[in-house]
Amino acid sequence: MAKQKKERKFIAMDFGSHSTRIYIEGLGIVFDEATVMALNTKNRKILAIGNEAAKLVGKTNNSTRLEYPLKNGVIANIEVLKEFIGAALGQYQDDLVGSIMLIACPLSVTTLERKALVDLVKNLGAYYVQTEDDVKMAALGAGYDIFEPTGILSLDIGAGKATAGAISADGVISYKWTKVAGNALDEEIVKYIRARYNMEVGVVTGEKVKINIGTLIKTKNPLKIKVFGREVVSGMPKEIVLTDSEISKLVQVCFGNLTVLITSVLEDTPNELAGDIIRNGIIVTGAMSGIQGVKDFFEDFFEIPVKVAKNASTAVIDGAVLYKKKMLQLMEEKIENKENLYN
Repeated sequence: MAKQKKERKFIAMDFGSHSTRIYIEGLGIVFDEATVMALNTKNRKILAIGNEAAKLVGKTNNSTRLEYPLKNGVIANIEVLKEFIGAALGQYQDDLVGSIMLIACPLSVTTLERKALVDLVKNLGAYYVQTEDDVKMAALGAGYDIFEPTGILSLDIGAGKATAGAISADGVISYKWTKVAGNALDEEIVKYIRARYNMEVGVVTGEKVKINIGTLIKTKNPLKIKVFGREVVSGMPKEIVLTDSEISKLVQVCFGNLTVLITSVLEDTPNELAGDIIRNGIIVTGAMSGIQGVKDFFEDFFEIPVKVAKNASTAVIDGAVLYKKKMLQLMEEKIENKENLYN
C-alpha cells in the first residue's frame, strides 16, 4: 500500500513596529506580542522577547538593552530582526520543519531584506517561504476580494507607519507610506504634556492617552484621563488630568497628513482604477483606526465610502491566513512548470 503523502503545515507571520503575530495551522495564533527583545549588553544573549521584553521599557539597567527590529515601519537592523524572528519561531521548531510559510511585510522592506528573511526561515526548516505586502493582506483580511480586477484603496494605520495602497487583481498598483502614525502621535502627546504642564512622561503614557481620549469628533461629554509623571525642574511626582479637547489638534494634524498620503496614491493610480476606488471606497485597518471618528473624517474629506474593519488590529494576519490557497496554487504551478520556487 502506497504511503500517503503528509500535507505540509501552513504558517503565517505579520511583523510590525509595534507587534508580531504568528499563526500555525491547527493551532491558531500562537504568538501575538511586542516586536522588541531585551539583550545582555556584554554578550548579546537574549534575555526576553515580546511582551516580557516590553515590560522593561524605561526600566533597563546598564547590563540590559532593548532592541527594536523595526522602527517606524523600516528595518532598523536586519540582524536584530533575524534574531527576533528566530527566537519567536524557535519555540515552534517541530511545526516549522517542512512547513509552507507566508510573511506579511511592510512595503518599506526592500527586496534584499525580504530575501534575507526568506533565507532565515528556510534555514530554520521551512520548505517554502513567500513574502507578501501587508497592505494587501490587510484588505483581504478585512473581507475584500483582492483577486478581482477592480480597485479598492487599503489604508493600514499602524504604530510605526501608515500605508495607503491601491489594490487590484492581487497586486499593489500604487502606494505611499509615512512614519506619521501611532508612535509619532504618542511622541507629540508627550511633547505637549511637557510644554503645557512642565511634566515628564514616557511614550507608554503617551500611547495610553491616545487610546483613551484620542478622537476626531467633538464628544458630548469630555473624555478625561489621569496622567502621572514627574515635574521637569524638581523631579517630584506630579499628577494631571487631560481632556480630549487638549489633544484634539494633535490627532487632527496626524490624520490630516494621512489625507495627503491617500491623495498622493490616488494621483498615481490609473484613471480606471481610480474610478473603481471612488465607487468601492477605502478600507481602514490597523490599531490607529480605533480612534473615534475615523470613518466620518475620511468620508467628509474624500466624499467616497469608507469602512473601518471590525478586525482592524488583526486584518493583516487574518489576510495572510486566507491567502494560503492562492500561495499553494502559485507554488504548485512553479513545481509543475519545473521553475525555481524563488524566481
